[in-house]
Amino acid sequence: MLKRKTTEQVNAKIGSIIGADMVVKGDIEATEAIRVEGNVTGDVSSEGTLVIASTGKVVGNIKGNNIMIAGTIEGDLVSGGRTEVASTGKIIGNIRTKSLIVDENAVFQGQCTMNPNGFTAMQPALADKEMEPEANDNAGEY
Repeated sequence: MLKRKTTEQVNAKIGSIIGADMVVKGDIEATEAIRVEGNVTGDVSSEGTLVIASTGKVVGNIKGNNIMIAGTIEGDLVSGGRTEVASTGKIIGNIRTKSLIVDENAVFQGQCTMNPNGFTAMQPALADKEMEPEANDNAGEY
């Protein structure tokens, strides 16, 4: 049986909170854990855990060591460890993670790449190249 962390355990380690009534326009970077309960338009990056609460919405890319999503993400996600999507979670974008847990009724539209060694920050040129379909010089020929 999996042992789930309680809300108190997750909140005890949170260094920054974007409150439910907050709207942030711009990128957020932190070395500690972040909990997003409000709306963020921009990239969110944390060296620690990143929690998107059920009231939280991020329109931009997110990166964290471990990521828990109960809200909405419209962008790509990179996790160096574990990614969990709760039943209320919604991800519209691609996921790169070490491990992925998706609860029943969660929404995920995109591609998922899993690597047992985890992922670190990708260089933008490499990330763009990997996501583009390869050009076919013989298009239309069978």
